[in-house]
Amino acid sequence: MSISESYVSVQVENAGNKKGPARRSELEIKMDMLQVLSQGIDRPTQIMYKANLSWVALQANLKTLVTGSFLREEDLGNRKRYEVTQKGFEILRAFQKVVETMGSFQPVQKQVTF
Repeated sequence: MSISESYVSVQVENAGNKKGPARRSELEIKMDMLQVLSQGIDRPTQIMYKANLSWVALQANLKTLVTGSFLREEDLGNRKRYEVTQKGFEILRAFQKVVETMGSFQPVQKQVTF
């Protein structure tokens, strides 16, 4: 492959990536939250910082995870505490297995031939 072909190949691969690294998907955000909670971090502000989320995003995702029975919410006076349920641990393990398996694959590269 010549230098010009390499340049065209790189340009084609990066054409859709104008804003830097891709943002996390909703699934990745939820799995990050479950991972943080599985490490024993159970207060909303701590979860927010460790999972790198805004307060609004945190609240929306906590509500979804509690509704889906992946988390259990406990009221401690005017504060809340969260705990991963068995279902939450199972989905987190399954997600981690998929990520590990996909990590062993080599990315497919587009090639331009002239």
